[in-house]
Amino acid sequence: MFQVKAPVLVVPSAEARAALGVQVRPAGLAAWRELARRGQGLEMAHFQIVHEGVTLAVSSRLCRNGFIEIGLGLGDPRMAARVIPALPLRRAEARLRARGGEARRLP
Repeated sequence: MFQVKAPVLVVPSAEARAALGVQVRPAGLAAWRELARRGQGLEMAHFQIVHEGVTLAVSSRLCRNGFIEIGLGLGDPRMAARVIPALPLRRAEARLRARGGEARRLP
């Protein structure tokens, strides 16, 4: 068995950095662990975690250079259970573009 060290970039928003202060690095690690724990792939459009009492919105993507980028922003505690994997979001966006960019209106 061997261990691989993967390049992971954590990019906190200015608001998240201000709210977390010195906890920004541990929050990034918590987001990375939650991403792995979910087992839904490395690309997530949105999920939320709570770190040190701060609700954080997390997104992740694979970069062309092989790096994993994790974005941290302030989340909404009312939407704590909301999880949006990246692939279904991309499919929905592609369907929208195929229809000419207009969202379908409900009657």
